[in-house]
Amino acid sequence: MSFISKLVRSFAQSRLQARLSRAFEQHRDELHRNYFLVASSSGLPRGLTWKGCDWLSGFVILRDQNTGEISRLAAVNLTFEAIEGGDMENVKAVSTVREACAVFQWDGRCWVPTGRTLFNMDPRTAAQRFGDAYEVLQAGT
Repeated sequence: MSFISKLVRSFAQSRLQARLSRAFEQHRDELHRNYFLVASSSGLPRGLTWKGCDWLSGFVILRDQNTGEISRLAAVNLTFEAIEGGDMENVKAVSTVREACAVFQWDGRCWVPTGRTLFNMDPRTAAQRFGDAYEVLQAGT
C-alpha cells in the first residue's frame, strides 16, 4: 500500500470514528434506555428480572471483517432480582453485580440497541476474544 493510500485510509477512518462517536453521544440517554428495555424483555438470564444497568465509560467499536457491520460494545454493570417462585429465588449469587457489554449495531445512519449482552467481560476483553474476525476501529476508557 502506497503512502498516499495509507494517508487516505487513515483520514477516512478518522472521519468514520468521529461520526460514530458523535452519533452515539447525541443520543446516549435514549440509546441507554432502549437497550435496557430490549435486553430486559429478552427473558435472559432465565429466572431473573433486570433490576438496574450502570453505564461505565469503557467501549470498543468493532468492524466485522467479513460483513463490514459495525458494532459498539459498551461497558455496563448489571443487577438482577430472582423471579418469585422461580429456580433462582434462593440463589445468593443473584444479587452479585455482573460486568458485561451492551451491544449496539450501526445501521449506516444511527446506532441501534440490539439487546444482546456479553456477560462477564469488559469491551476490550470481548474484542480480544473475537480475535481476527473483527477490526477494532476505536476504544475508549
